[in-house]
Amino acid sequence: MKATKILESEIKNISVSSLPSRPTAPISQGGRGYSAAEMKAAFDRLPLFIVQRFNSLIDDIESVGEDSLAAAMKTGIKEGQSLRDFLSDVTDGSLAGYLSVGGKSLETALAEIGERLTRLEEGNEQN
Repeated sequence: MKATKILESEIKNISVSSLPSRPTAPISQGGRGYSAAEMKAAFDRLPLFIVQRFNSLIDDIESVGEDSLAAAMKTGIKEGQSLRDFLSDVTDGSLAGYLSVGGKSLETALAEIGERLTRLEEGNEQN
């Protein structure tokens, strides 16, 4: 997993508030003598930093490996189950084995519905 929280210490020196009150003023007047290009770059630093972190988060969400965000997120449905495990269970059908409907596992409830439908179809064929 590559995504991490943005810490205050990381943005302290790249935020606009870190610039002097008169950044384009000559150094002799308390400024830094920034050119227009340097001022634009100073204003772009924080948004570009946030974009980089956001893109890392998207990469983690899209990742399918053990280092993915989905592998790190616990669902709380089953002990130790991650979001990645849950999505795998949805895909392979094993989710029905531990979800419940009316006090029965979804798997059992679906099997009972299937049996009832089969009996209804057999009854309709005989008529």
